[in-house]
Amino acid sequence: MTTWLQRAPVLLTGLLWIVSGFFLRDGGVGVVNGIVVFLIVWWLVFFMVLPIGVTSQDESGDVVAGTEPGAPTVPNLKKKAWWATVGTSVVWLIYFVITETGAIEPFLPRSGGY
Repeated sequence: MTTWLQRAPVLLTGLLWIVSGFFLRDGGVGVVNGIVVFLIVWWLVFFMVLPIGVTSQDESGDVVAGTEPGAPTVPNLKKKAWWATVGTSVVWLIYFVITETGAIEPFLPRSGGY
């Protein structure tokens, strides 16, 4: 059950990219725009997730000779990359809904001036 809850935002994000890029009105979230926003947010979320659950070699008491004592014993990079993807998918879905519904339009400048 939890794997479907983890995969649902990722699958929905991919589906909405395809739909928004080829079938929705102009000015919406296009394929390139969606990919760029997704990648920037993914890196931000990935760097936020990196320090979660890290145990250093010094804390575990098993410092390997020639390495930094603060280096993690088990970094779990695949798990953290997956959680960054899930988190980014949720953020991207919020971005997609705000952009496609036009909820941001009243706050954008009009007549080309700021």
